[in-house]
Amino acid sequence: MTTVQENSSSVSSQAFAKKCRRKALLKKHAFIWTMLAGPIVCWFIFYLYTNLNMIVMAFQTPKGAWTWQNFVSFWDNLSATDGSLRIAVWNTFLYFLLANAVILPIGTLIAYFLYKKVAGYKFFRVAIFLPSIIPGVVMVTVFKETISPVGPLGKTGWIPALGFLGQDSTATPTVLFYTFWTGFSSIMLLMSGTMARIPTEVMEAAKLDGCGPFREFRSLVIPLIFSTLTTQLIFGLTGLFSSSGPILLMTGGAHKTTTLSYWIFENVYGSTGATAADAYNIVSATGLVFTVILFPIILLVRFLVNKVDMVEY
Repeated sequence: MTTVQENSSSVSSQAFAKKCRRKALLKKHAFIWTMLAGPIVCWFIFYLYTNLNMIVMAFQTPKGAWTWQNFVSFWDNLSATDGSLRIAVWNTFLYFLLANAVILPIGTLIAYFLYKKVAGYKFFRVAIFLPSIIPGVVMVTVFKETISPVGPLGKTGWIPALGFLGQDSTATPTVLFYTFWTGFSSIMLLMSGTMARIPTEVMEAAKLDGCGPFREFRSLVIPLIFSTLTTQLIFGLTGLFSSSGPILLMTGGAHKTTTLSYWIFENVYGSTGATAADAYNIVSATGLVFTVILFPIILLVRFLVNKVDMVEY
């Protein structure tokens, strides 16, 4: 009798425990899906629906009729010598090259010297990071006033009468210089954090072997942070056609300074009436063309990068 009661009690305990586990699992799943509901809804509305609608609009007139005219208008603007889209694409490539072929390697080198704690490294760390702390509107305003013909540098007499931002030949180089000057903070933080994870034993062994700073940077640091560099390169490629500087604050797109992202902004928000209706469809066609071009490039670069053996530490 006692054995039967014990078995019955054991079965009841197991059933109760199973019920508790099921209830806890249900609560866990309910919590997870509750937290994911907002992002999922936003993804469907602001990404999936928006992009599907863009694809459809690329093949339609403002009134909904199917047409290829949007792609014809895109090509005419791109192939024209002084076409706004052609200028925008060229400037966008300049900003992309500046970010990935100039700022990225120089920023990595700066991060290395800060990582090595050279003399005055704390001052340089603050000085380089300062432009990202100060609001962009303030930075651009101060920069524009400084280089204006009536500003502090204008009084020296070597600023052109129209200013560097007031003529086609110098406007884009000036904005590129500003982007270069203020573009090191994020790279410096990213690479400094990556280098801080390098095992100290590796650096100590290199020092004992008589390895100099540049040999250490080339043969040890670069291979050890190569995965971060390639990730940054792929991220840069995904934003190739959205690379830009502070065009709206600097020039408003005047003097041939427009970029592709600003060209899209200007066509979507700056057009009115019938022009605005046409602009939505032409912009959709433009976005679709550049997406089709960029997608296989990113896959190819990612494939090639994955062929390189990465160092794990």
